[in-house]
Amino acid sequence: MAAAFFGNAHQRGNSMTQILQILPRVPPAVCGIGDYAWQLAQALRDGHDIQSSFLSAGTSWTQPQGETEFPVFRLPQLTAQALVDFIAARAGEYEAVVLHMSPYGYQKRAVPLWLASAWRQLAQLKSRPRLLTMFHELYASGPVTSSAFWLQPLQKHVLRTVACASDSLRTNREAYADWLRQVTGRPGGEVIALPVFSNFGEPANLPPWDAREPAMALFGWGIHSGESLEAIVAKAAGFCQRFDIKKLHLIGGGAEPLSVPAGLELVRHGYLAASAVSALLQSCRMAYTAYSAEHFGKSTLMAALAAHGLAVIVQGHQASLPDGLGDGLNVIHESSVQGGRIPDSAESESLGQALRQWYERHSLSQNATSYATQLRLLEPVAQPRKTPPC
Repeated sequence: MAAAFFGNAHQRGNSMTQILQILPRVPPAVCGIGDYAWQLAQALRDGHDIQSSFLSAGTSWTQPQGETEFPVFRLPQLTAQALVDFIAARAGEYEAVVLHMSPYGYQKRAVPLWLASAWRQLAQLKSRPRLLTMFHELYASGPVTSSAFWLQPLQKHVLRTVACASDSLRTNREAYADWLRQVTGRPGGEVIALPVFSNFGEPANLPPWDAREPAMALFGWGIHSGESLEAIVAKAAGFCQRFDIKKLHLIGGGAEPLSVPAGLELVRHGYLAASAVSALLQSCRMAYTAYSAEHFGKSTLMAALAAHGLAVIVQGHQASLPDGLGDGLNVIHESSVQGGRIPDSAESESLGQALRQWYERHSLSQNATSYATQLRLLEPVAQPRKTPPC
């Protein structure tokens, strides 16, 4: 069975560097990695003369409607042979293949052995494209009663195999980069760590603090604390009261009944287009997030709040945060609010500005430049590898 094709093949100009991006799902499927890869492709094309094609190789599929901005293929079978055959048949067409590694997207238990086998075989091809892997996630963890606990060794095996077969590596968290360096033996500079950019836009000019209404934004998904949405809304409402916020905007979150204290208006939004989310975030002063503070580098939700310059109250077990964030520097840790002085309006505005400055170091343009540099530093492959490098 041949790979299905969707898109405009004529858009692949010979003057551009051609790459293939492999990911679980492509737009219009609702998928953070799909949106990330598509926006990255736009920035690589517009700013660096690098043209992308896409190969959807995940466990689910949403067919694009009509013509697509980039050529899109669907892998006919999730097998090592199917992937090797697809790339080998186009070895002279693509200078590099970018694999977006999110294990659960390629196998329901996050153990895509077929993908690890294919990546290792591809590394041994002669005159093959260069192989770059972006690790959006690593292995899962959980209690001894969970499948994640028992499958973790296999998940690590898959990740290590893919990492060792790759010519270059990147990820979105320093903690992930440390693990990749350890298992591959590569020096620090050979594994790039750069947090993700916003999938909901990044306004060039933000409205002044005084022009924003005293409102707080809250995403109704991405709750890593194990709490219910009702509990998270109650926490956000409590912080609204402490910061004299009059309106709480809930983006997404289903239709379950929710209540807030008198004097606070809860505005519930269902699904919103990215442009509508951006407009809403620009209208607010603050945000509360229940996303794991230890994983902000991989969070497009946190990236969106940062890109829009909001003063963000974050959860977490401790006020010390990774990836360049810090309580009182660019975010507000909830423990400091519960046990100390409330930042005034001027301090909150400064924190929002500092968070935006943190974001600008890994904006879409910065990520695209990093990818383009990394791709162009890779040497052409003329000889197959006889053994894995690690």
